[in-house]
Amino acid sequence: MKPARTYILQFHHPEPERPRNPIWPVFLPFIGCPFKCIFCSQNSQTGQESTPLKQNIGNMVSGITARYEKTGKPVSLGFFGGTFTAMPVNDMIIILDQAEKLKNAGLVDHTRCSTRPDCITPDRLEILRNMKVDMIELGIQSFDDQTLKASRRGYTRDKAVQACMDVKQAGFDLGIQLMGGLPGSDHGTFFKDINTTSEIVPEIVRLYPCLVLKDTPLEKAKDQELFRPWGLTRTFHTLALALLKLWSKKISVIRIGLTPEKSLIKNIIAGPWHPAMGSICKSMALKNYLMIQLAKTEYSPNKILIPNRYTSDFWGHKGMNKELFTRKKITRQNVEVWDRDYFRVYFT
Repeated sequence: MKPARTYILQFHHPEPERPRNPIWPVFLPFIGCPFKCIFCSQNSQTGQESTPLKQNIGNMVSGITARYEKTGKPVSLGFFGGTFTAMPVNDMIIILDQAEKLKNAGLVDHTRCSTRPDCITPDRLEILRNMKVDMIELGIQSFDDQTLKASRRGYTRDKAVQACMDVKQAGFDLGIQLMGGLPGSDHGTFFKDINTTSEIVPEIVRLYPCLVLKDTPLEKAKDQELFRPWGLTRTFHTLALALLKLWSKKISVIRIGLTPEKSLIKNIIAGPWHPAMGSICKSMALKNYLMIQLAKTEYSPNKILIPNRYTSDFWGHKGMNKELFTRKKITRQNVEVWDRDYFRVYFT
């Protein structure tokens, strides 16, 4: 009798590799914002009250300096919360001047700012380039005209796409922030936004499911039954599929869901919120990818080797992938961890 033939399947995790420098965030709530969007409550989202510019800069410099003295490692510096390129130009230059000094001293190795697509102008891009800003993140939220209008964003799809092109053509790395579940949209709209983002190919993406926060126009819309937020379970599945699409284009997703600030949690009225949303969506995406790989053969796996760094994502939050894996004859008994950076599946 001939011995059973062994088939081997090997593949890497679909998520693209990117340097993971810690980001030192500087929040500038509402600074430069020309509108208040229907969903917006920045003090709740960031956990930060508006701080005088001089104090904010002082906190930035002292905090980064203290961290460097302790660790000896630089950070990536990010300016978030407001519309950075719409703030008074002198204030913007003052902030960036301090950021550039930190960079020249080796305490910062990367600088980014967040702004709106309708606040990108050639003169502001020139200032950012001259002051050594590396990345511009655009709060696109959606590329759909109906959604943008219903959310009171104040710009169109064409403007959003053009802003992305302008940032890339000016030589900056591009970040895109998308918000699924906005008024005037559905899951299909969100996937169109993902497709548009995939065609633009930014360096990084942040995905924020829309939440209904206290004292926002969106809360009133919900109370009047004019808006219904996404459900949590479907949000997980939608974002997991979006991850695979973006990963397939070598686009890194660096954030899923808002940071769980205490001020945020107590102000959530409705919407898909979970403190482990990023972990759950990434584990579901890996599970989906694994099923795609296993479908390449009619045989059942009898042994799987997984990289140590993906153990948690493989089994999922609180073992959520275990039930499906068991049906596919994947158990704790035939899964092993190893120190290589790829997965290997044995079939007999």
